[in-house]
Amino acid sequence: MKNKSRIICGVLLMAAMIVASCEKMVVEEEEAPVSPKAGKGKVTLRVAGFNIVPFDTRAVVDLTTYCTRLNYVVYKDGNKVASKSQLKEDGNFGEVTMSLEPGTYKLLVLAHSSQGGNPTLSDPENIQFTNSLSFSDTFYYYGDLEVTSEDKTHDISMMRATSLLRFIIEDNIPSDVQYLHFKYTGGTGVLNAVTGYGGNVNSQQEMWYAASGDTPRTLSLYTFLKGDEGSLQVTVQAMASDMKTVIAEKTFTNVPMKRNMVTEYRGSFFTVSSSNSFSLTAETEWEVYQSFTY
Repeated sequence: MKNKSRIICGVLLMAAMIVASCEKMVVEEEEAPVSPKAGKGKVTLRVAGFNIVPFDTRAVVDLTTYCTRLNYVVYKDGNKVASKSQLKEDGNFGEVTMSLEPGTYKLLVLAHSSQGGNPTLSDPENIQFTNSLSFSDTFYYYGDLEVTSEDKTHDISMMRATSLLRFIIEDNIPSDVQYLHFKYTGGTGVLNAVTGYGGNVNSQQEMWYAASGDTPRTLSLYTFLKGDEGSLQVTVQAMASDMKTVIAEKTFTNVPMKRNMVTEYRGSFFTVSSSNSFSLTAETEWEVYQSFTY
């Protein structure tokens, strides 16, 4: 019986040693897993702000004040290889991380507030915003992105691409007017992020606004100019509730515009103005806007 007990104890001891050895091997494998992204570099892109004086203030501003959407796009040899989009509501708005193979890429970062979604981003020279998306203040960055196997963080400073026509109605809006419809040509809804100017596309831009609200009523029309200066032709229609019946209409020709600048038109739209002349004012410190009366 003693020999039998010794044999059983020996078998159990050997089994315990085998189990312990197997458990140790499993732990070693968990400590050194094979990474599915071996060789790639982690790139963090962080929007640091806008490096141009905003239309409404001279101070450095938080980007959520001026945009609700961000697009990050990485191109290689003219092809889009990675992209991410963010909404203002996202907790990490203004910062994304991508995993890319080492190499040299082109990076586009776009900030805007288009209501209908994101523009086409497959070609950085042909970024198309449409009437259905709506047009908004737009900022961009386009440049080289060097990726290595090491993790890196890049702070992005963005430039304004748009010009703004601020249209102000100073007289009372009749009760039967429910909408204000703007149609304008001379600029474009297409951005060439490589040059920072509007794309070589002739298009009619449109914006609709509810007519309700206190006067003076201020409406904003954004566009991309094809050069540092340009001009718009703007037709303004006061519409009934069916969005078809035109109650009043005026057309403004040769509205002067400058890149990254506000042009302001103000006057009485529904009543006859005592003066048909236009006057221009501009800031002396920095030419942020030019103002006309109609």
